[in-house]
Amino acid sequence: MTYPQDLKERTPLWDSNYPIRFYRNCPSQHAKDDNILYLHWHEHFEIIDMQYGRAVFHIDSKPYEVEAGDLLFVPSGALHVGYNLTDEPMSYVAIVFNASLLRMVNPDPVYERYILPFLDGRVLPPAMLKATDEIAAPYRQIVRESTAEFEAGKPAHELMIKHNFHRLFTLFAREFIPEKFVAKPLPVRHSEAFKPLIQLMEDQLSEPLSVEQAARVVNLNPYHFCKTFKKLTGRTYIDYMNWLRINESDRLLRETEWTVTEIAERIGCGNANYFTKLFKKYKGFPPSEIRRKLAGK
Repeated sequence: MTYPQDLKERTPLWDSNYPIRFYRNCPSQHAKDDNILYLHWHEHFEIIDMQYGRAVFHIDSKPYEVEAGDLLFVPSGALHVGYNLTDEPMSYVAIVFNASLLRMVNPDPVYERYILPFLDGRVLPPAMLKATDEIAAPYRQIVRESTAEFEAGKPAHELMIKHNFHRLFTLFAREFIPEKFVAKPLPVRHSEAFKPLIQLMEDQLSEPLSVEQAARVVNLNPYHFCKTFKKLTGRTYIDYMNWLRINESDRLLRETEWTVTEIAERIGCGNANYFTKLFKKYKGFPPSEIRRKLAGK
């Protein structure tokens, strides 16, 4: 279902390498029927972890009453809104993340069978897991461990959270993929054929391949190449190429004394202004910010 663009949430700019955010919501004012989550939708997944109090959330017009310990899973593109059910204090944690958090550059058949169907929307987890459900405890534990990791911000917490979310979706697969559901993984030959292409892309950042050239490497026409590439990586070909270029430029900014213009040329962005705009899009700040921090200013 397609919803009006004016209800689409403008997700705050996040690191494209780590597209997940945790929001702890605890309204200072609390009264029955207060709006605690405005009506909106977005292209990302969302998990709502009720901490205390009672509330009702509507997901694609279907109401779900929740209390402490309950979990809600909002699929990509679903319209959702929330209201307090009592005059008492309430709190919940909203976790918003993009499917690319779990995408793999070189997915294997097991990943394609058990994880990819959830990311592509072919299989959905349950909309709600009650705290009283026997199977709910491990899901809640993973979600709350991840929240604690994000809020503590210890070194490598990003890796811990990614690990936890792979665990989460693995449990989903064990419990909720129907026995007769047959995922249609990409043929192994496609997965294998894309490995040397990715290597070639990394080796030729200064002279990136066009879509047509890349498609010829894996013996696909451009249309099927673009579809297959996005299914494998979670990104379009152009987006993935830009992501590689910006990551390499980040390394060069930190490890060399080359100017921004020289680095832009090195990664195939001859125009320094375009490079700066592209860098800011992917990193959230201009390249000059890295040099400024390294100089201790």
